[in-house]
Amino acid sequence: MLAPVPPLPPLVCTIQTVESRWSGQPIPGIRQLEQQQFRVDRGEKPGIQPETVIDSRLTSLVERFSSSGVEQMEEDRMTYHWSYEASLGALKFNDSGASSRPAQESHVAVSGDLVIDPQKGFELSQQSRLTQSAGTQTLSSLFETAHGTCREQR
Repeated sequence: MLAPVPPLPPLVCTIQTVESRWSGQPIPGIRQLEQQQFRVDRGEKPGIQPETVIDSRLTSLVERFSSSGVEQMEEDRMTYHWSYEASLGALKFNDSGASSRPAQESHVAVSGDLVIDPQKGFELSQQSRLTQSAGTQTLSSLFETAHGTCREQR
């Protein structure tokens, strides 16, 4: 009789480097990604915690979250895709110039991809888009690419 195979321990992944690129007006102090961690559960029911991978002030406002789930590829390569929206309520932004528009409902749409390689390094890319006027006017977009490493949690 064969002994049962012990489950794979979860991975704890730490973001080490981040490259951010703005389109439109940058929003100061949006978040600090370096040294943030997320957990990857492996085995029969793979998953990621937090589901949004990056924890930020938006996490508590998440609406319409969807994900691909953790997909185990060949040679221990894993992929994960997520997206969500968050309503920020009525916000007022100044145009370039002295005039300002009245406050309008604002939303942010976020989508991201995570790839963990067999050597337990990872690349994460995420795009966030801030919109008003029922999503027809993009005020600002943030493109982030992060790299880091994962270690087995014992």
